[in-house]
Amino acid sequence: MKKSFNWTLSNLFATLLLVLGLGLLIVAVLMSFGTHISVEAVATALILLLVGLIFLHPAPLTILAPAIGLISLSAGYATYFSTQHSWISSLLAVLIVAVIVSYGFSLRRTLKRRHSQWY
Repeated sequence: MKKSFNWTLSNLFATLLLVLGLGLLIVAVLMSFGTHISVEAVATALILLLVGLIFLHPAPLTILAPAIGLISLSAGYATYFSTQHSWISSLLAVLIVAVIVSYGFSLRRTLKRRHSQWY
């Protein structure tokens, strides 16, 4: 059964965080690509996007998949410019963050499903 998306205060807060994170990500990459300021801004945008995704209930797949992609690419960007421009470490960061975040959201969904069956 598919749950419908309802606009609650939590979902409005999540939408605000997602929009702020996406805006900060775009401004950081376009205004100062590759600098320490952009790395810090991208890391902040990564956190905003992740927290916004956590507050979004239920997260539609059309938002969940691109947000996980942006979060993992942001981690790769921050890793690439924080290290000595190592492609391998940034690729590993992208893969690890994508696996952890996607596993976390599927784990949360599984726990909610099992918890509803306990009653």
